[in-house]
Amino acid sequence: MNAGGGIPIREGDGILIRDGSTEQYDWQGYVPFEQMPSILNPESGTVSSANNRVVGDDYPYYVSHSFDLPYRINRIRQMLSEKTILGVEDFKTMLADQHSDYARLVVPYILRLTDRQMRLTTLESEALNAMKDWDYDMNPALSAPTVFEFFRKSFIRNLLADELGDLFDQLWDICGDYYIYRILTAGPDEWVDNISTAEQETLDDIVMVSFREAVRSLATKHGRDLSGWKWGRIHTITFMHPLGSVRILGSMFNLNSAKYPVGGNEHTVCPYFTYQPDFKAVNGASMRYIYNMADWDESWSVIPGGASGVPRSEYYLSQAKRYLDGGFYKDHFSYEAVTAAAAHTLVLKPK
Repeated sequence: MNAGGGIPIREGDGILIRDGSTEQYDWQGYVPFEQMPSILNPESGTVSSANNRVVGDDYPYYVSHSFDLPYRINRIRQMLSEKTILGVEDFKTMLADQHSDYARLVVPYILRLTDRQMRLTTLESEALNAMKDWDYDMNPALSAPTVFEFFRKSFIRNLLADELGDLFDQLWDICGDYYIYRILTAGPDEWVDNISTAEQETLDDIVMVSFREAVRSLATKHGRDLSGWKWGRIHTITFMHPLGSVRILGSMFNLNSAKYPVGGNEHTVCPYFTYQPDFKAVNGASMRYIYNMADWDESWSVIPGGASGVPRSEYYLSQAKRYLDGGFYKDHFSYEAVTAAAAHTLVLKPK
């Protein structure tokens, strides 16, 4: 596996604006191919990538500050290690996987509230109990993922907003997630304390406040019955045509799909997510492929929409439901397989 594209050679970290009055910070060409991030035949027998950091601290060139946290890649590598030989069905399962390594890291800290359960309300206790037997699957039929996501939002705010003040609302979401990862893997620091109070808050104190806020917010927005907190009820996706945001056009010409409940989030192998606070997913895998190099005609694929962008076509949004269900279509490669499976033939003739 080799990194694609080009990495410029330059002084500094590539993030801050530099003095352009001299050539000091100009690009000095590109990293040579043989020095690009790569991996060949590792002992594990597999190579994998999920937007994660792929180089160590000793890599001599600046690549990026925008690597994803290792939640998705950790889960992928866990699944790859579970069997010696993996087949097509294993990869179909893997591409549909919505277990969260992020939740696996965070939820044990929430469950420590069991020691303070006497201070929780009945509804807070119900929400905590919903998380006790959770296996971290962001399943749309469960309420535990919803509690986790609402907690996550409150947790970031309670950790950082007191220091940042008005700047907090300009913070990119992933910065807060990076901070959570750091303090839960390397230990808390002075930012954990709420500087707006006279007390010295511990991490458990901030977890408690954040959990109670999350439950209160859920009760206000979605009622006090946990059955109304199912993740798929709140976390949905609609495949939108570019003109579909105009309501009358969308309804007249059936431009948009139905609204579907979905699981996962940006930290699961199968991602559906948004960076907006409403949890209406607008991002995800633009395609899924499984290539069978033993027999290319036994390869599989699926896309979120359909094979046509024309709303009147029978192939408009024709793959959406199968995509959401984790299904695939046979992806034919050889001429014989393609012609045998063809449903239509397009003939182009010159004038």
